[in-house]
Amino acid sequence: MRNPKEKIRIDKKYSPMGQYGESEDTTSDGEFETMEEQEEKYARSVGMFIISFSYMEDAVDRELAKLINERAHEPGYRIIKYLSFRDKINLLKDEYSSLIKGVCPKNKQEKVLIELKTIYGKLVELSEFRNRVAHANWSSLDKAGFVRSKILENKEEYGMSFEKIKMTPGVLIKFIRQNNSVSNKLDPFTDKIWEIHNKEERQRYRQTNKKIPQ
Repeated sequence: MRNPKEKIRIDKKYSPMGQYGESEDTTSDGEFETMEEQEEKYARSVGMFIISFSYMEDAVDRELAKLINERAHEPGYRIIKYLSFRDKINLLKDEYSSLIKGVCPKNKQEKVLIELKTIYGKLVELSEFRNRVAHANWSSLDKAGFVRSKILENKEEYGMSFEKIKMTPGVLIKFIRQNNSVSNKLDPFTDKIWEIHNKEERQRYRQTNKKIPQ
């Protein structure tokens, strides 16, 4: 994964909405014109991101099913089929926390829980970015790579505005790599929890045997 303390930077800017829904941002050169020239390039990077997110969500599903019932995955899938992705990762965090507190010695729990917090934070970051990609107004792409991602009401002043974020192919590639990194981290993380537990059990077994007179 990337530096766990850093989020992938996304540049934002806000543009007041005109009378007929147009943007009054004079810095948006090429808005509603750029995508005609860049569609193929963006279609490839957006498609790659969506596919990599799908792989990552499948990894979350499999890990959840395993945590819910190790003997069979069917009970887990019966539960998660009703959940949004955000609900899934919240449940995953709860299941991991319960497992860590249940099988890891107290002196090892804090370190593993910090790692869990990092994984969960990355999952939330990816979930939020996926929603931005899915709901972006791609026809509004400008030459600087900014695209409308939200419509906001001005709370302090009258009127509406657009939130625009920079979503270039380069930014999408960073999130694709993050999807792949998190996907590859979940199963080893579960193994790590059980390895801590098994190591503790082996030590306890050896200490117990030393106390038994031969």
